[in-house]
Amino acid sequence: MSQSRGRRIAVWSLVVAGSVVAVLAIFAIWTARQLLNEDNWRETNTELIADPALQEALAVYLVDELYANVDLAGTLQSALPPRLEPLAGPAAGALREPLTEAVRRMLDAPRVQRLWDEAARVTHQQFMSLIEERRVALRREGGAVVLDLRPVLGAVGEQLGLPITGERLPAGVGRIVIMDADQLDALQRIVKLLKVLAVGLFLLSIALFALAIWLARGRRREVLAASALGVVIAAILVLLLRRIVGDTVVGSLGDTATAQDAAHSVWTIGTSLLAQVARTLLLLALLVALAAWLAGPAGLARKLRAWARPALSGRPELVHGVALAALLGLLALGLIPGIRTLAAALLLIVVVVGGVELVRRQAVRE
Repeated sequence: MSQSRGRRIAVWSLVVAGSVVAVLAIFAIWTARQLLNEDNWRETNTELIADPALQEALAVYLVDELYANVDLAGTLQSALPPRLEPLAGPAAGALREPLTEAVRRMLDAPRVQRLWDEAARVTHQQFMSLIEERRVALRREGGAVVLDLRPVLGAVGEQLGLPITGERLPAGVGRIVIMDADQLDALQRIVKLLKVLAVGLFLLSIALFALAIWLARGRRREVLAASALGVVIAAILVLLLRRIVGDTVVGSLGDTATAQDAAHSVWTIGTSLLAQVARTLLLLALLVALAAWLAGPAGLARKLRAWARPALSGRPELVHGVALAALLGLLALGLIPGIRTLAAALLLIVVVVGGVELVRRQAVRE
């Protein structure tokens, strides 16, 4: 095998490896930001409680808990005249559907949504305490993560005029176990690893692409375009996996139309950050590929460079200043989709400045 052929194989192997690592990096960044960042956690839960499908499922759950733990028939019987007391049982059963609709409307109320937000915040604190193996949290819930909806259930009961409060509920009522102790043992190791991988995998992917470009002497522009295409494929693959896995998860969790709608909403909202990360990298990779093409030998690219040569041949700091000012203006107006964090904005600036410089140098050489 000739040295040049071996170099080509090494270059393309690095490009493929970088693309594979990019897929893993996207999932690692999403998981770390979703699980470990309290602001992202609370934002997700705020979107969840505002979703109609989840409100419907939660209303059904809360009403079921009310019927299981409150003597509605007895409450109605005490309020009815003696002759109508036998109707208390059938009336309580007939009230289930109207009560469910009333509870669903209550879930739109700011007070109830604040209780949900507080329950979600406490759950995240509990989760982080358990992940970090804080002994107080481990003793408190027996090593499990629990979403405590008793305050929400108590508020609903109060607004409906029912004798129920979160403190008087039997143990276990209104408490949803998110994760038990057996699952946490494995998750603790995974999360500790994610803290390193979230940044490490991203940097490793860039390093693999950079090494491939450095080795491809005489063909660096081509390899740069191929690396960008690899990231595009990685981002598209993540978006496809999100949809495929989501369909599988929804199908396995929901045994009714209401449950499936709620599961679909939870999956869509819970993985929205994953889609955001993938789309951001997709945008950045497409910009890199565009810059590589504009600096390449294609006929149209040559014509575009010739047309822009008077502007590109000026002082480099002026060229980059104009490009940067235009980019910042687009960011300020919110016209660039997917750029919602400072890190994403900085990456976009680096890509745009680098791409402009690549095209500018090629235009000046011609």
